[in-house]
Amino acid sequence: MAERFQVDLSGMVDLLSRHLYSGPQVYLRELIQNAVDAVTARQNVDPGAPATIRLSPGVNAAGDPTLEITDSGIGLTTAEARELLATIGRSSKRDATFGLGRNEFIGQFGIGMLAAFMVADRIEVTSRSLTPGAQVIRWEGHADGTFDVHELTTSDTVPLGTTVRLTARRDTGHWLSGDTVLGLAREYGSLLPFDIAVSVSVSDSLDPVWHRVSEPELPWRVAHASDRDRSRALAAYCERTFGFTPLGHIDLELPVAGVSGVAFILPQSVSPGSGQHRVYTKRMLLGARVDRVLPDWAFFVRAVLDTDALTPTASREQLHDDEVLFGVREAIGVQLQQWALRELRSDSRLARLVIGTHHLALRGLALTDQSMLDLVTEVLPFETTDGPLTLAQLGAAGEVVYTTTTEAYRRVAAVARAQGIVVLNAGYVYDADLLARLGQRPGWSVRELASADLVQALGLPGVDREWELADAVARARELLTPDDCDVIVRSFSPETVPAILLRDPEGEHRRDRDRERSASPELWGGLLDSFAENTTSRTRTLVLNDTSAVARRLLAAPPGAVFASGLRALYLSAVMLAGDGLRSSESAALADALGQLLESALAHPTQEDPA
Repeated sequence: MAERFQVDLSGMVDLLSRHLYSGPQVYLRELIQNAVDAVTARQNVDPGAPATIRLSPGVNAAGDPTLEITDSGIGLTTAEARELLATIGRSSKRDATFGLGRNEFIGQFGIGMLAAFMVADRIEVTSRSLTPGAQVIRWEGHADGTFDVHELTTSDTVPLGTTVRLTARRDTGHWLSGDTVLGLAREYGSLLPFDIAVSVSVSDSLDPVWHRVSEPELPWRVAHASDRDRSRALAAYCERTFGFTPLGHIDLELPVAGVSGVAFILPQSVSPGSGQHRVYTKRMLLGARVDRVLPDWAFFVRAVLDTDALTPTASREQLHDDEVLFGVREAIGVQLQQWALRELRSDSRLARLVIGTHHLALRGLALTDQSMLDLVTEVLPFETTDGPLTLAQLGAAGEVVYTTTTEAYRRVAAVARAQGIVVLNAGYVYDADLLARLGQRPGWSVRELASADLVQALGLPGVDREWELADAVARARELLTPDDCDVIVRSFSPETVPAILLRDPEGEHRRDRDRERSASPELWGGLLDSFAENTTSRTRTLVLNDTSAVARRLLAAPPGAVFASGLRALYLSAVMLAGDGLRSSESAALADALGQLLESALAHPTQEDPA
């Protein structure tokens, strides 16, 4: 007489397929887990017993796809089959016969078997138990929630172990096809230590060919003749697993936490937060894209890990983010840091490749770790006006002076370089924060570049020249008053630069507030007036180069439209040279200035002109 499951089977299958598992494909993982646990249980009793699992896709007489999974495990008695296959959450691994709470088992037999109903309407289990005198049993479960268990009389011809046979539903036949089963078995079980094989049909042969999908040893624990051979083998494994050729690998071993694996260094830079790793539990694949198992800053590697201590979620596709995982994550972070501290100081080819490719990750790590900050100061090159230099080299030469934006660096780079001033470009991600952190450490002098630094380094004109230029400079200052820009004259290289624009950060903030107040006096005036400062200093300084022929011509020009247009053209050209875009009004002013200069030139042609 048919008996019923102690659960609403249709509701459970819906729960499994729609809300617990990522998709129907996990049915095969659950069945392989059951087979692995059965084999493990038998080997605990009989260490010399065979450890084989065979998967045979096929088709029944009605043309429906089928799948048989046969293991050489411990088998089931009639009572065990009735209890374990019909009670959700009950597991043979928890049974006192097999050892309560033993951690060498992977899954839960009841849930694993019911997961097969995501792809099958009918499941048949034939099993012969290792228990002396036990009869061969056959359990048949149906999607309508009923099952039958009965004993067979032909026990002698059935080997010890269990065979699970699935018959696909009409809409799920593709999940039991040969190619799909082979791919899923390789995906989930490639690192299992047992002999797992899938039968593959060959067109010119009546007998199937068995394709082994499992490996006897973890790839990172396989012995090789040399370190080079091992590196090549691991690189090949990475190519098969992740699809890229790594720059190198980092061994990860945490014996106390039961975690081992290898991290592969990506050959290209990636953004933070993109680290997803391949994690196995007791050598069965947990997930190919597991996050939070490595520190956030370790996004420059992809790891393969095997663990017998971390706790899977209910779906067994992610890890519980608990205290154990937190400790493992921290310990792996320490190992990655130790590798970086050791390898990146070696000036090896690998070190240069990693630094060139993953400098962003190293910068981010240095913000949170003092030892990595020391490493970054030693090995990481930064862009400076004297070429690529490390922070250690800059610090040894004295004060470290930097700009917080790339635009500010480009504005002063040419002139600073010509005057022998070394300025660091800290306009890239993490750089300004790194320098601020470095400036807090004893023995380091670090500060942002100020306008006065360049002004003091530029050559002052003589007293006679200053008197000669006094009127022209006064006129220029008056003309640029609406732009909040001062005008000075200095001598500097290169002479091809007629003028540069200097700005200080605080002055720029004040300038922006003034613009907002002018644009919307009714809306912002009262609020922004409270931030206004009583100061006569200007936020910008136009430095005219007295060694430039263009600047000298302007300074020698008489008062009038030509002088004003020339000054306006030099000022706006300096704004663009500083990396700033022109507003529409400034673009119009530049066009007017150039038009005025062109009109003046045409009205007073030189002797060399054709006119």
